[in-house]
Amino acid sequence: MRKSSTSRRLDVVVAGMAVADVLGHPIQFRNMPKPGGLKLIDSITLSTGGNVSNVGIDLAKLGFRVGGITRIGNDALGKYILREYKKHRINTTGIVADNEEQTSATIVGISPDGERTFLHTRGCLVNFRVSDVLKNLPMIQRAEMFVFGYLGLLPETEKDLEALFRTIKKETDAKILLDTGGNPRKQPKRFASFIRYVDYFIPSYEEAVALTGKNNPEKMIQYFRNAGAPGVVGIKLGAEGCLISGNDVPEHVSAYPVSRVVDTTGAGDAFVAGFIAGTLKGFSPSAAARIGNRVAGECIRSVGASTAIRKFESYVNR
Repeated sequence: MRKSSTSRRLDVVVAGMAVADVLGHPIQFRNMPKPGGLKLIDSITLSTGGNVSNVGIDLAKLGFRVGGITRIGNDALGKYILREYKKHRINTTGIVADNEEQTSATIVGISPDGERTFLHTRGCLVNFRVSDVLKNLPMIQRAEMFVFGYLGLLPETEKDLEALFRTIKKETDAKILLDTGGNPRKQPKRFASFIRYVDYFIPSYEEAVALTGKNNPEKMIQYFRNAGAPGVVGIKLGAEGCLISGNDVPEHVSAYPVSRVVDTTGAGDAFVAGFIAGTLKGFSPSAAARIGNRVAGECIRSVGASTAIRKFESYVNR
């Protein structure tokens, strides 16, 4: 047993990306104003983004104890993110204030059907390294689950993921969930070096295509197994739900029906938060995925990644 008995326990530690999002809704990209022109939209919202924010705040709202490991700039956007973390009682001892670069930020244009277009600056996340995580190993030792993301958007960390995950397996009892984002590169040898330590790996369909070069979800899952993935693997399929394999035949889990989609920002992270919540509560992989789909369905009903998330009990037996 390698957890501290004297420190307050955590359920989940989320490491990776913290982003400030400026969301405009709705934006009709095919009918933009002429240069120098003006067009009115319904709302412009400042929100948190990135997996540390989205998964972390979602889990906190679901009722779990969360710690974050990331970098923010020493600027107004960074201070805003930090206030939001403290508002949701997220442990911020793993947050580094970077004095060299601005806070990572995204302009998110939301179309009338809820789809998004992104303009992103990486900011201080260009300085984020695996060493930032390892400095906070005592925090991870107090957690049930360690979540890292995103594979594909933090290229500076990828060469060290094997060492990171191996260390976490050796020094802690935390299960590891690896999340993906953007356009991860297909690197079979490197992927095989770290996926063998990962307990939960459920990329989106598009991200799985990039990683595997395949377009069939069952073949993607087999690719992950052949690479050495030992635990739960799956594919997020958007409006079609997801495919989940807990070391057995993949099972399709239907999406939660939503009458009106407002904003799909953070839907994938909401699924991850719901899946983690169900897993920590003892549900089977397919049942946890069903809860994840329900949380994601709730997420896309409102503007912002975490706006609509409620207590965990709201998503059970619905």
